[in-house]
Amino acid sequence: MDKTITFEDFSKTDLRVGTIIEVNDFPKARKPAYQLTIDFGDLGIKKTSAQVTTLYQKEDLLNKQIVAVVNFPKKQIANFMSECLILGAVNGKDVILLNPEHKVKNGSVVS
Repeated sequence: MDKTITFEDFSKTDLRVGTIIEVNDFPKARKPAYQLTIDFGDLGIKKTSAQVTTLYQKEDLLNKQIVAVVNFPKKQIANFMSECLILGAVNGKDVILLNPEHKVKNGSVVS
């Protein structure tokens, strides 16, 4: 653990559940990655880049619910604009995506 934050700091992070509705290869990324399109219900559709190619095939990700930070500013990655950050546990080069145990409504708040 590098830094301690306050609960007020944490509460600024908007964590939501979304469903991956499209997965594409991202050949222009520096490290192997996919381009994901995610449905966050009332929040709309957001796109992101994810370095999850070591454990997940494209078909594994389609229709999978994930947890993401949705209130970061957009970030340019190569020729792609990332609009959210999906969350996962990192184990070396592997990233294990965080997801709800049961299906929930897209856009549900994670707290």
